[in-house]
Amino acid sequence: MEVFTSIEDLGRSSEKPIYLALGMFDGVHLGHRAVLSQVRKIANENNGLSVAFTFPDHPASFLRPESAPKLLMNKDEKAIRLLGTGVDAVVLRTFDQEFANVEGMHFPSFLIARIPSLEGLCVGENFRFGKGRTGDSEYLKKYGIEVGLSVEVVGSELFSELPVSSSRIREALSKGEIEEVNKMLGWKYTISSKVLKGKGMGREIGFPTINLPWSPDSKPAYGVYIGRVGCRDDRKEKFAIANYGLRPTVEEGVTQPLLEVHLLDPIDEGFGMMGETLYMSLEAFLRKEQKFDSVEDLRSQIKRDLISAEGFRNKI
Repeated sequence: MEVFTSIEDLGRSSEKPIYLALGMFDGVHLGHRAVLSQVRKIANENNGLSVAFTFPDHPASFLRPESAPKLLMNKDEKAIRLLGTGVDAVVLRTFDQEFANVEGMHFPSFLIARIPSLEGLCVGENFRFGKGRTGDSEYLKKYGIEVGLSVEVVGSELFSELPVSSSRIREALSKGEIEEVNKMLGWKYTISSKVLKGKGMGREIGFPTINLPWSPDSKPAYGVYIGRVGCRDDRKEKFAIANYGLRPTVEEGVTQPLLEVHLLDPIDEGFGMMGETLYMSLEAFLRKEQKFDSVEDLRSQIKRDLISAEGFRNKI
């Protein structure tokens, strides 16, 4: 499996027939996974390669930077998630002026000219492309018939009777609706970062924490979450509770959010050392972050949060 930064490099990489799944794929959610599953199926049936073609940044960040959506993941996270679906390769092609100038009616020929072994395309039903977003899935199907290019259009996946979309997930994430987020993603929303040396304030009030700085474009709601913590080399995840936010009770003027993780399971010596990369899946949202009148009030609330966390653990 490989990640390319240009379709020309992809075109030169193999003589096998290539089948492209096209999309922004921000979040690699259930709808995206349906498209990727279909492109894998077609490629396997034809002894070809399944490839996800996408952009590292949203096209709007080039065309209309002031209104570009906040993304759920960066390019590296997206590449890992896309490859994790089983596709043979990923193309992360920068959206630039050349791409912006491609007319919708010329987009398929633009791809064919750069990928001689291109045999098929797979898109979601709402996929739009080309200058001014003038091209759509119906045009792709019509064009495919004319030139012998297979085109598969995959219907939307539904959650709560509405189509799953990256924008719905961003909105739910901003509200702390993490269980809905996870259902629409098809995987547990996960924070991953290197451990930052803290000031020891958690230990001082009786609840030692591991500190993970995390400030993505599209942020989760500030507040207290329940989930599991682990490192890439150890499959034994630890149950944990964590506050994500700006720590208003104990610090002032903070602008960068931090995930303060308190582990509820025994850990091996050395786990969570400074500089180690850890991840935490967010599985339930307890409450919004708030500023307490005193550290003692904060300590009392944390004790109540721990009881809630244990109650959640007992239900799963």
